[in-house]
Amino acid sequence: MNNILAKFGFTTIVLLLFYIIKKISDYFYLKKANYQEDDKVYKAAREFSQGAPFNDIRDTLENCLDFDEEDTEEILSQSFPHRSDEDGGYNAFIKAVNKVLGEDVYN
Repeated sequence: MNNILAKFGFTTIVLLLFYIIKKISDYFYLKKANYQEDDKVYKAAREFSQGAPFNDIRDTLENCLDFDEEDTEEILSQSFPHRSDEDGGYNAFIKAVNKVLGEDVYN
C-alpha cells in the first residue's frame, strides 16, 4: 500500500512540475509576443505621423494579431483629422488604437 501511495505522490509531483513549467513558458511567450505587437503599433503610429500612405499603415496594423480590417479602418478614420497636429497625429493614433482595443486609458 505504501508503494502505491509513493508512486502516486511522485507522479503527482512530476505532473505539477510539468504544469508549472508550461505556465512559465506560456507567460514568457505571451510577454514576448505582446512586446512585438506593441512594437508594430508604435511603428504604424510613427509612419502615420510622418505622412506615410494609408496602405503602408494598414499593412503594418493588419500584421498585428489584435486587428482586423474593420479595426484598422476605424483607427485610421479616428486619427486622420488629427494628422495636422503638432506631433503629426501620433498621440491621436495611439488613443484610437487604445479605444479600439477597449483600453481607453486617456479619456
